[in-house]
Amino acid sequence: MIRLTLARTEWAALVGAALIVLLQQLDAAGAALEYRRALLAAEPWRFVTAHLVHVNWEHALINAAAWWLVARLFGPDLDLRRQLIALLAGAIAIGAGLAALHPTILWYRGFSGVLHALYFAGATCWLANALARPDTRTLRGLWLPLALALGGWIKVVLEQPSGSATPYADWLGATTVPQAHLLGALAGTLLGFAFAWRDAKKNAATVRGVS
Repeated sequence: MIRLTLARTEWAALVGAALIVLLQQLDAAGAALEYRRALLAAEPWRFVTAHLVHVNWEHALINAAAWWLVARLFGPDLDLRRQLIALLAGAIAIGAGLAALHPTILWYRGFSGVLHALYFAGATCWLANALARPDTRTLRGLWLPLALALGGWIKVVLEQPSGSATPYADWLGATTVPQAHLLGALAGTLLGFAFAWRDAKKNAATVRGVS
């Protein structure tokens, strides 16, 4: 049976995807909103807005579609509030991390870094929650969240260049910034553990209330 209704997280992702597409149509948006190291002090909004603008249409459409898919995948563990927290925290962590750790990376555009924050927040929360419950602490209950978390980290680690290098991608027609993926993954993983800890406390309080 085809599900015709969408969850709030999916609607929010669709709105965000529409915003990405809209900004891609505005020629001046990229220069005004992208991460520019030299302009961060005077224009701090670039820490966040840089993730909504893209190098080209292919780049924008891939990230727009991926946003909806990741939001849908982790909707059961991350409600709308948590997803928005993960996206905002990921954006800030990436901007601050690039500024502090990679001074030779002078500009950045793209949503993939904060998508990594959302992805790892969801995968980590799902895995930690599954480990905390006896009924899901089984091979059947753990294999998928474990595969998503472990596979994601293998991908992020293998794509890292040396130092602050930015590899060129033929499909993108520009250099990529895998360091943003790593920073997003770190932020998302920490948030995922924090969300799971909150879930464990809530479940413990519910059990005490029932007993």
